[in-house]
Amino acid sequence: KRIFLFLNTIVRPMATVVVSSSQATVFTRHLLRRVSTVRSSWRSAVKVHTRSTGSSSAAAVTSMTYNFGSVSEKAPAVFGVEAPGVPMKPGGVYNEAGSVPNAVVEEWAAFLKAEGVTRTICLLKAEELACYAAPGYAKILEAQGITPSMVDIFQEGASDAIKAAAGAAKAAGEKVAVHCSGGEGRTGLALGAVLVSECGMTPPDAAAEVVRHSAELGTVRKVKTEKLEALLANGHA
Repeated sequence: KRIFLFLNTIVRPMATVVVSSSQATVFTRHLLRRVSTVRSSWRSAVKVHTRSTGSSSAAAVTSMTYNFGSVSEKAPAVFGVEAPGVPMKPGGVYNEAGSVPNAVVEEWAAFLKAEGVTRTICLLKAEELACYAAPGYAKILEAQGITPSMVDIFQEGASDAIKAAAGAAKAAGEKVAVHCSGGEGRTGLALGAVLVSECGMTPPDAAAEVVRHSAELGTVRKVKTEKLEALLANGHA
């Protein structure tokens, strides 16, 4: 099974993606990330095997692949995840326009679908979305059967848009994954807003819950109470 995982997550993209010179660096980074993912999956498998939860969904909420994990036991159908190709690097440096291959997005979408996720709340800015090769992030996801909601968290009305998208997913009985680039800061902020709107939590409690639960799962989320309160009060980050 692990050999198949290796072939599926590393060798297959190498065999099916032809990258231009402008895509080579991004693809190399993606390949290295997938090697790390395979190693992480071993650790996650051990964690799931040894954890006594009594729940058949334990594996879904403890996966370290793509920094993927549920926001809280209180909202089990809402997840955080990193973006395909991680378009913004440390220091605010973006990948080149069109440099993230379609296969990278398709593989990410396949992972989400395997976890039962059929919707995303995408917090990427225009500069980050430009990193995806044509036809672009949204159209690729739609072709894979995933419905994206595009929300720039820095724009007016972002808070309401996040709540509306999460509420629509809940009403439809579907799982939704929230993501920025690395699935940490903006994602943690948006997930906190979802806990406030969907679970009736106070901003301090919501922020603490996001951080607590992510630490328990081994994922990385960052959210400060004052930033969450500002998002809810101002309508944007």
